[in-house]
Amino acid sequence: MAKKTDYLNKKSLVKHIDITKVRDLDKLVAMMGDTSFQARNLSRATDIFDMALRDKNCSVVLCLAGSLVSAGLKKVITDLVNNNMVDAIVSTGAIVVDQDFFEGLGFSHYKGTQFVDDAVLRDLAIDR
Repeated sequence: MAKKTDYLNKKSLVKHIDITKVRDLDKLVAMMGDTSFQARNLSRATDIFDMALRDKNCSVVLCLAGSLVSAGLKKVITDLVNNNMVDAIVSTGAIVVDQDFFEGLGFSHYKGTQFVDDAVLRDLAIDR
């Protein structure tokens, strides 16, 4: 049976980030590894990606879903490809066709808010 100390121990303590010790972004992201929620996930993801890039026998598959292009990440995706940082891409069709297609036609994506009435947006011919 598990003991309380299996879960609550010094290794699992959340460590508060001391910004006076942060000298660069790498250090900040590394320190996030001892925090919780998405900060810890970001730190873990950068560690995994770094290991994958260093391992010559590792294939990196970039999986894309959601509104990444409309959220402003198109250049990140193309830079990953152009710099040989990914070996394959698995994507939903909306990213490949809809979002990039509309930008190719000259349309833009804008930052919005959830606090706007959909009826008002419809009257202004604005799509979410």
